[in-house]
Amino acid sequence: MIETLQALIADFGAFAVAIGCLLEGETSILLGVFGAHRGWLSLESVIVAATVATIIGDNLCFHIGRRMGRPALDRRPGWQPKIARVERLLESYGAPVMIGFRFLYGLRYVTPFLLGSLGVSPLRFFVLATIGTLLWVGTVTFVGVQLAGAIEHALAHIQDVEKILAAVVLVGAGLGLAIYWMRRNVTAQR
Repeated sequence: MIETLQALIADFGAFAVAIGCLLEGETSILLGVFGAHRGWLSLESVIVAATVATIIGDNLCFHIGRRMGRPALDRRPGWQPKIARVERLLESYGAPVMIGFRFLYGLRYVTPFLLGSLGVSPLRFFVLATIGTLLWVGTVTFVGVQLAGAIEHALAHIQDVEKILAAVVLVGAGLGLAIYWMRRNVTAQR
């Protein structure tokens, strides 16, 4: 698995992180940070790619919502509970929701679309969503850096465990074979 990940990062680098952030988010950043920890790309390129792609994706959703408006949202019955939740959050908290929607799992794609359809100023959205993106990318990157060291440590131990397990299997197989031969010889002598 490590070799496959290394190959993907080596082939596509920060571009893969950027595409991943357009589609998903945290997983792409975490994989990018792990790749940076392994030396396959730079941490700075992961941060820049994640930030730029996230800002582009959020603003694209915002402007699609602005263009298509509320009727487009009303045609998506599966989104209605999420829309209602975002609207309640916006009524209660306003700007902090525009900054922190990236941290609201399950609402991060609906929120920019909804904000666009509600007529929020594009400049206001851009500024607040960019602040939120910087906080989000920074947080996920920080967590990733902490996890990368732990994962690296775990992988080193897994390799040690694999060696021990292989030795145990070989010894067990040798003992099993020895017992088989001893029983066979005892049975043959009778």
